[in-house]
Amino acid sequence: MACGGFMCSRNVLILLNLIYFCVGMMLVILAGYAKAMAVITTIPVISAIIACGVFLALIAVVGLIGAIKHHQVMLFFYMVILFLVFIFQFSIACASLALTDEQQQEFFRLGWKLASDDLKDRTQQAFHCCGMDREHQFNSRTPFEYRHPLCSKVCKSDMNETSCLCPLPDCWSVVEPNLHQLVRAVGAIGLFFSFTEIIGIWLTFRYRNQKDPRANPSAFL
Repeated sequence: MACGGFMCSRNVLILLNLIYFCVGMMLVILAGYAKAMAVITTIPVISAIIACGVFLALIAVVGLIGAIKHHQVMLFFYMVILFLVFIFQFSIACASLALTDEQQQEFFRLGWKLASDDLKDRTQQAFHCCGMDREHQFNSRTPFEYRHPLCSKVCKSDMNETSCLCPLPDCWSVVEPNLHQLVRAVGAIGLFFSFTEIIGIWLTFRYRNQKDPRANPSAFL
């Protein structure tokens, strides 16, 4: 069996789609964890990466079935959709890597602004923090939408937040390091594997135009 033969192309394509499926699940898990770390953030890039990961996993399943059965129609649509996924994933990965700390903080502020008092309270308890950021933590002039519930539950004290015996950091300073690393990791993984999708498109194109040696020799494909 030559390396460029039918069975070799088939096996490599199956292996490649198994990798795509694992990558898709990895993107979903990492991006989901990054979103959970911020609890109340509404970062569009994270949601887009989750959607891309789910879509890539589904397309990998289609590619696996098409490769195993040498199904011409499925392989054709697989190539077209995989190319669209490549464009989408490449764009989102670049956007994720280009997302600055200031932009991440603005998204965090937007999420805090839209969050209910109950969600803010749960966020403070989950991350053992108090207030949105240093600027608005104990500022009496803070706009209403940026205010936060009392931190006495977090401090486990009956005192008010200004006299809390266990000074707490603001929530952004707690969330930011982990969120920054996860966003960069997801972006780097998405960028790297988006280039492997070009290989998958080329390999599928070649595989579609090869004859199955197990089929009727007089029949093309």
